[in-house]
Amino acid sequence: MSSSSFSAASYWSVCVNKEIRRSTPAGGSAGRIAAMFGLPDGHGETLYRDFRLEMNPGQIVAVVGPSGAGKSVLLREVARRVDDSLAAGAIEPRHARRLPVDLLSGGTLKQRLAALGRCGLAEATTLVTPAGRLSDGQRYRLMLAKAVHEAVLSDQPRLLVLDEFCSTLDVTTATVLCRQIRKLAARHGLGVLLATPRVELLPALRPDAVIEKPLGQPGRYQRRWKSSVAARSSPLPDPRRWPIVRGRLADYRKLADYHYLTGPPAANKRVYVIRTPKRWQRNGGPELAAVLVVSPPVISVRGRNVATFRRYVGRDRKSALRKLNAEVECISRVIVHPMFRGSGLAVRLVKHAIKTSPMPIVESLAAMGKIHPFFARGGMQLVGLFKGPSQYYQYYITHRNDDE
Repeated sequence: MSSSSFSAASYWSVCVNKEIRRSTPAGGSAGRIAAMFGLPDGHGETLYRDFRLEMNPGQIVAVVGPSGAGKSVLLREVARRVDDSLAAGAIEPRHARRLPVDLLSGGTLKQRLAALGRCGLAEATTLVTPAGRLSDGQRYRLMLAKAVHEAVLSDQPRLLVLDEFCSTLDVTTATVLCRQIRKLAARHGLGVLLATPRVELLPALRPDAVIEKPLGQPGRYQRRWKSSVAARSSPLPDPRRWPIVRGRLADYRKLADYHYLTGPPAANKRVYVIRTPKRWQRNGGPELAAVLVVSPPVISVRGRNVATFRRYVGRDRKSALRKLNAEVECISRVIVHPMFRGSGLAVRLVKHAIKTSPMPIVESLAAMGKIHPFFARGGMQLVGLFKGPSQYYQYYITHRNDDE
């Protein structure tokens, strides 16, 4: 659709008329069945008549209804007539051996990883698994990430057309993905038109409008997402509201495989966790959503020397170490279960660790800090990039007492 055909009120405006007719075979079992049900001449059905869809950038419209009602027909018509639409299609056979990050084109590595993470594909093992070996749900999220990435990089508003949205995902993963799509639409001005049979996802998705499409009946436009459809749906998990509690090192071990570093921290002082409520564990969620480990400081860190003007370096090594242990502690591990990455749990844990620390200085060394800057979002100051024994790391620090 060219820009000249948009209505004055909406950026995307499409009027859909669609009728389908199913012919009846002349003979055989199908012909006898058609005669029994009074369909000797076939069956016709008007799915949409003068049905107008109007959307603006930043809005989400959800099409809900049972399978076979005509949700996909509406999405195909809109995608066909809107030039700047993007669909999450299937993975082509020739791309089956490519890694997820390589299927996203353009942008920086950080941007591609961010798109994958927002769509629930932040786990390291998933990132290094060929696309053809991923599960059905992972492949859907990969193609969704590809469409999202292209839309975010575009210099004009794009309309994402997402059929069978979350159909293959468990309730917890689907809920987190809904919240991510809601944030992406608002932050980047994306239009999102999606179809799903799962009305229970609407509270997490918070669409600007809902189109109900029953079987054999015309579509009904609900201008507000808090419609009768949403009222019938059940509440879904919101990880942002789950409490942070004290945990044990055993809790860290339950999520350790999802961290890019191998092996536990050399020592620990406190462990904070965000536990998944029992109700959502029964719906396929993990026991733990996120964990943070606070440890004593490493003896020698170049970033710390820069940030503190070599406060903990001196001829009297024992005195310097006593001062270091009395004033500094380190956030040594932050792990979020892949199902909940992008939900802000890492930022919440970092803020909590800083707020509850008895030390005037809290620090962290993050090899992945450049790609996932949650320490900075949690209130820590980035000092710079430094060379460690085996890799480069970013050093973060926060001063709770500037007089120290």
